[in-house]
Amino acid sequence: MHVEENLELHFDLLSHKALLSCGDKEYLLPDIYPTKEMAQVAAQKFAWETLGWKERAPGCRQPSDVPVWLR
Repeated sequence: MHVEENLELHFDLLSHKALLSCGDKEYLLPDIYPTKEMAQVAAQKFAWETLGWKERAPGCRQPSDVPVWLR
């Protein structure tokens, strides 16, 4: 799998909001997540569906295969 950008998830423990960074762009995920793991799953699904990682990362067969780094 070769993808140019890294996906980084920034999870705020106080507000339970998540910010997904992809290259030089940032996306505030719309929901509130009880845990960082739940935010990570949502970020993987967001990257898969909205950011087009389904087509960009041929080694990924499903959203859970998308590499998201927790910060």
